[in-house]
Amino acid sequence: MDKLLDGKRIFLIEDDVRNVAVYSTNLRAHGAIIYEDVFGYGIVLHIKDSLPVDLIVLDIMLRRGTNGYDIYDQIRSEPELKNIPIVAVTSLDPENEIPKAQEKKFDGFISKPIDSRQFPKQLAAIIEGKKLWIVSR
Repeated sequence: MDKLLDGKRIFLIEDDVRNVAVYSTNLRAHGAIIYEDVFGYGIVLHIKDSLPVDLIVLDIMLRRGTNGYDIYDQIRSEPELKNIPIVAVTSLDPENEIPKAQEKKFDGFISKPIDSRQFPKQLAAIIEGKKLWIVSR
């Protein structure tokens, strides 16, 4: 397997452990170093403890009374985290969520279910500075 993400440090914020397992396994196979958070509480401190980070993959629909947009705001409020690219990954309706993500200034959007063959390439492109708005269906 290619090492498309060789040495790239990717932080996953996803509350479904099955998705975390799929993403982690897939991205590690492409050389990524993965950090995970399934709760979303204390996330800013958790990310700071993991620095440097090349990309944050952020689920929008989280449990426990928070959502990805709130977490995005928390991350962006921290000077040392404000330049890390963040991509939204969600099963919510892309027609509604892409405009919200663009308004917030996310660096990309990938709807679930992800295409596991394309996912590493999509994330690599976002790390390289491209803006991607991917609708899977």
